[in-house]
Amino acid sequence: MNFDGILNRRVTVGLIWLTMALGAAYLFVFEPGRNGFFPDCPFRLLTGLNCPGCGTTRGLHRLLHGDLVGALQFNPLMMLLLPIFLYAFVRHTAAVFRDRPIKSNQLDPRFIWMFFVVVMSFWVFRNTPFYPLV
Repeated sequence: MNFDGILNRRVTVGLIWLTMALGAAYLFVFEPGRNGFFPDCPFRLLTGLNCPGCGTTRGLHRLLHGDLVGALQFNPLMMLLLPIFLYAFVRHTAAVFRDRPIKSNQLDPRFIWMFFVVVMSFWVFRNTPFYPLV
């Protein structure tokens, strides 16, 4: 890979980290639902039901303020998946800055289908009266 390609990848990763940091700072200062600009969930507006991501913004706000239980109450799936996503992005960042090849998807298709079933099950379950964190 030439120098321009390496620089482009590094700048891209750096901009993603900067965007996440700015978003986290904004989310730390402004509480969703009370102040700041936070768009409503389109799925919830159309159906009145929660999507798998509903509560993520409020949960991240709580997490940034150190309230793990509050974050878990808003969206437990987000709290379970956040460490996995952060690990994957840190690993990707390390590969980019060390100029190592980015590995393609090496997940077993059964794992991807299992992930899909977990997200879909959470989506259905959180819209039932049995959901414990309503």
